[in-house]
Amino acid sequence: MAALESLYRLPLWLLLSISIIVGVNAQEPQSPAEQLSPGIQNLLPRPLIHFKLGSQGEIITSTRNRKSKQWQKVYTSDSSTTDSGADPAAPVVGVNGTTLPAYDTIWLRYSFDQLIDHSNNKSGTFQQRYYFSYEFYEPGGPIFFNVPSESSLDNYDGSVTNSSLNGYLAQMNRGAAVVLEHRFFGLSNPYPDLTEDSLAFLTVDQAISDILYFAQTVKLPMPGGNKTTPTDLPWVLVGGRQEYAAMTQKSLLTFPSVPQNRVIPRHPGIFAAAWASSAVLQAQDYFWSYFDVISQFMPRNCSADIKAVVSHLDDVFTTGTAADIIAAKASFALSSVINADDVMAAIREPLFTWQDLQPYYQDTNAGFYAFCNYLEYDRTKKAYETSGIGVGLATALPAYGNWTAYEIRVAGCTGREESCYGTHIANESLTWTNTTIDNPHRSWAWLYCNQLGWYFSGAPQGWSTITSRLTTPDSEARLCSLYFPEKFPMGVTASETHNQTAFNVEWGGWSINTTNVFFANGKKDPWRAITVSSDLNPQVSTDSRPIAVADGGFHCSDLVMQAGQADPTVGAVQTLGSAYIYQWLAEWYMTHNVTRPANATSFPVPSTLPTPTISYQAIPTNVAYGMWQENVVISTVTVATPTSISAASDAAAPTAPSGGSQVSTPARSSASSSFRVVPFRWLQLQTHAFPWLLSVGLVLVS
Repeated sequence: MAALESLYRLPLWLLLSISIIVGVNAQEPQSPAEQLSPGIQNLLPRPLIHFKLGSQGEIITSTRNRKSKQWQKVYTSDSSTTDSGADPAAPVVGVNGTTLPAYDTIWLRYSFDQLIDHSNNKSGTFQQRYYFSYEFYEPGGPIFFNVPSESSLDNYDGSVTNSSLNGYLAQMNRGAAVVLEHRFFGLSNPYPDLTEDSLAFLTVDQAISDILYFAQTVKLPMPGGNKTTPTDLPWVLVGGRQEYAAMTQKSLLTFPSVPQNRVIPRHPGIFAAAWASSAVLQAQDYFWSYFDVISQFMPRNCSADIKAVVSHLDDVFTTGTAADIIAAKASFALSSVINADDVMAAIREPLFTWQDLQPYYQDTNAGFYAFCNYLEYDRTKKAYETSGIGVGLATALPAYGNWTAYEIRVAGCTGREESCYGTHIANESLTWTNTTIDNPHRSWAWLYCNQLGWYFSGAPQGWSTITSRLTTPDSEARLCSLYFPEKFPMGVTASETHNQTAFNVEWGGWSINTTNVFFANGKKDPWRAITVSSDLNPQVSTDSRPIAVADGGFHCSDLVMQAGQADPTVGAVQTLGSAYIYQWLAEWYMTHNVTRPANATSFPVPSTLPTPTISYQAIPTNVAYGMWQENVVISTVTVATPTSISAASDAAAPTAPSGGSQVSTPARSSASSSFRVVPFRWLQLQTHAFPWLLSVGLVLVS
């Protein structure tokens, strides 16, 4: 251990580092794009941040180019091609030449009187925001409804343009497009705060009922908008991400958040069809399989070294001496963090950046690949390791530690690591006590703690893991106690936060039965682990329940048309799904004796098209249904002052780049007196959590 600690260490967040200078006279190593992931080095956008290191490993320059919001830069007119010059605030011209409101028009013009409590019509209403466009609409056209995401609506205007799948389907079928803001996210709040009393009305059932009530009662802001309910026109549910899967499940798709046996019988056939992208169906507290998907498809050399580091640290924290434990914490700049599971949760944060990857965004100098590049640089040979074996523990351990050390400095947590990353002791930090609205982390945590679970964890014994087995559902459940101490007192276990089995029985889980729902997944999506395309329980695609998996797809790749242009397997999924939607709409028009728009674009019969699929990883039953190791004896050693970063190196640490927090860096409270970092494992849950609501909502279509 002492020898490992003495090895040369560079700062950590070389995340977006194009240049790594490791010695006074060393030349910048060539980018390893071709070595780690051939053929992707020229894809846009450019890296978010570029760092340059000095001879002692200090960062001497930092420039930031924010990742462009792709679908806000490719607004299009009535064509299948894209035009990057469109302005989201400019008026839109419809197919008949009519000037329409701008894409980003929402408040107060586009708002809806939503019921606070759908079980009590006298509970009052609140203003729920939505985006809407009838740019491509012709009389009789369908309404494409993008289920709400667990975040503010402000940046989702692209969901009604044809740069998104929702807008593209509207264009092809001469329909209108709408996206609704989720209750208790953004500015769609029944109450002026996010206290536990207010959040009592944030449930899967209420969120799904929002969709139903909206579809059945909204007067859309267009000519004839009072005649657009599901009895007048066909509505198609479209969505992806995590939480919305449940919603789709109830209405037509198959996501894990809405009671299957309740929504289907109460609201059959509300939606004519549904597209469930990355739709998570199965509530699963022990969510180790998220990282298993990443492990399968990340660079082999990088995964080998991460596994070696994690295994080594797990051994140190469970069987090592006090001196070993002190040294291990110090090597990651986490000396003052008391508990080992908090240490191991903190160091896994770079792994979550895998979820940011897309076919059109895989720059090897940014995000996940930059982290791997940094680990795989052999500082003795001054070259990258490309054999797939890895550089080995002696090199990977200090490199991983330096990556983490810099990440901590950027987060502003140097000297207060326990305050930032510790979860065993309740405190009054604004991270946990801030109840102001438009705080998506708090709202998202409420949903997971009360109903969904998906606690990130290490793999069961007997299966390789890139994350520590010391991180378990119970250790993750402590975040529920920090956010919501009244409902979840400190010490609550994962199984005590909610009933996973009851939720799956109510909403269907992997056993949900739907019709007219197209399931689309990406092979490299870590959330695939709890979809119909899970390695744990892969479902068979049929004509009545089609399932397509893009070999080159990531999380919800099929929802962005650019992804289909960048990767042919994603494009094949988009084509097949569009054909099914076209067919199901034809059936609706025939059944309801309504004339379909003459200019709708026809698609081939789905059975004549290939169904993209993948080979699934075989997971032994004892692993697939294994449990985490409980009551592990973990030594705790407290160090008063961090010893891993010298005062000189800490003083030279850069301040946070302008323009906001980095992609994979924990967010900071604006109040320095009560500063605390939001554990990234919860930020990531919220950031891309859209499919659960869609999944549950799928039943509405059945």
